[in-house]
Amino acid sequence: MEKQKKGNFDFLTGAISVIFGIIYGIMAFGLKRSPMGDPMAPSIFPLIVSGGLVIFGVVLLLKSNLEATKIAFRKIKENTTANDILSRKMIIMTVVAAIVYALIFHILGYVISTFLFVGFIMSVLEPKRIVKNLITSAIFSIIVYYVFFYLLGISLPMTPILNI
Repeated sequence: MEKQKKGNFDFLTGAISVIFGIIYGIMAFGLKRSPMGDPMAPSIFPLIVSGGLVIFGVVLLLKSNLEATKIAFRKIKENTTANDILSRKMIIMTVVAAIVYALIFHILGYVISTFLFVGFIMSVLEPKRIVKNLITSAIFSIIVYYVFFYLLGISLPMTPILNI
């Protein structure tokens, strides 16, 4: 009797951990230096986290089996339903929208970028209610901006056109 092979995502998880750890380390090393005390103090903890991600990612890569990851992907592909495909598309659209949001946040300011982001996400979740989604995202963006700016005294990036 042939033993059924089990699949896992150890190789993929290890690779992502190493890549993320390296990028995080580069970003942490680029943090502004402290003018008093140890200049590297703001970077120490993020660099420790980065090192841990890289080390544990490499360990996971070394103990993983690429064939087991391929088996896991084959099993997922075999058992995928139409609902799973729709869910994955929604997740991918949300991740892409979040990246775009992060890139335009300082350029367009809080109100416009948040309006676009929230409106898009709501339209992904409820595509038939576009007008309601746009009104809700506009109200949300403006109210949150005013709460932070006027009530809490926390400034958010200004919207160049609207001057808010």
